[in-house]
Amino acid sequence: MSSSSPKFSLDLFQHVVSHNPHGNLFMSPSSIFVVMTMIQTGARNETRNQMISTLQFQSNDQQSILADAEQLFKVLNTGSDHVTLRSANRLYPNSDKSILEDYIKAVVKHFASDVKYVDFTSNPEGSRQEINKWVEEVTNEKIKNLLPNGSIDASTKMVVANAIYFKGNWATQFEPKSTTQTDFHTFDGKSLKIEMMKREMEKVRYGENTLLDCKVLHLPYIGDEMAMVVLLPNTVTGLLEWRKFPFRNSSLSSFKLRDTLSALGMPDVFNAIKADLSGMGTNLLVSQVFHKAFVDVNEEGTEATAATAATIISCRASMPAPPRTFTADHPFMFMIWHYQLKAPLFVGRFTGLETKAAQTRDEL
Repeated sequence: MSSSSPKFSLDLFQHVVSHNPHGNLFMSPSSIFVVMTMIQTGARNETRNQMISTLQFQSNDQQSILADAEQLFKVLNTGSDHVTLRSANRLYPNSDKSILEDYIKAVVKHFASDVKYVDFTSNPEGSRQEINKWVEEVTNEKIKNLLPNGSIDASTKMVVANAIYFKGNWATQFEPKSTTQTDFHTFDGKSLKIEMMKREMEKVRYGENTLLDCKVLHLPYIGDEMAMVVLLPNTVTGLLEWRKFPFRNSSLSSFKLRDTLSALGMPDVFNAIKADLSGMGTNLLVSQVFHKAFVDVNEEGTEATAATAATIISCRASMPAPPRTFTADHPFMFMIWHYQLKAPLFVGRFTGLETKAAQTRDEL
């Protein structure tokens, strides 16, 4: 599906990894993609061209983009008896009506978005807490404080938000009694003890990629609609050498993505002079894109969720083979892959090293 580009997902992940080559990371490119596509709906001229190119749309025709967006959102909310998968969009326009009604109607129509007017002008902190409460509710209380202190002020004109939630059980579950303490080898030549799940599987999608010098394993969830795809380099430092990309582990990652998205090719939407969001309103720009993602992997399956919020302010304001052994005992990359979309909903990396809190800095 053209509206959910694997290339954008991996470009985004690669750029984030390049600024933190060692720590654990997890994110949802799909959530970020949805938010930026909603913003693209109000972009015009060169700002729009940059966003279309960066998001890797196959067509610059707006009707085609919106039709793909509708289809994408339907897939992200197509429930089944096997896995839980849902996504929610919400616009938070300022109550001063500075956001054009035509823009709001378009996003409601094509992205099935809710709309909640708030008063950023006189109650910015209360509005921030309200948005964070919604995010917490739709992510099963896993994503808290998406918008940090100081991210909302009287200059805010709108927040564009998305949340995505997934929970699925392995088609072949791991036995808890087989989980043991195992050595995990880190980039720096050291080792640490982690909980390693083990299971012999007769039928499993496994391959070896000579170009990337890695092994590839698909771990399907019940229903075979989605799978975790694990890419394990053949050497301990292989993941470092790729520069793009303990089981039984949970992780929370947090990012500010303004500089990352600018570097990938859409700087104008964040620029007070060049931003053209005239399809949304006058004198607007995106001040920041906040993203948080959570994953928990255990013997039964996987729970993953993420949320993204873009803050939009007035430009007049100041800017802020035979049986094989697959042992993931050294840094590896993994994706939660959606077969119908042919794209990852979530992308992560496990290195055994905790990501420092500083990773929320703008340089990402």
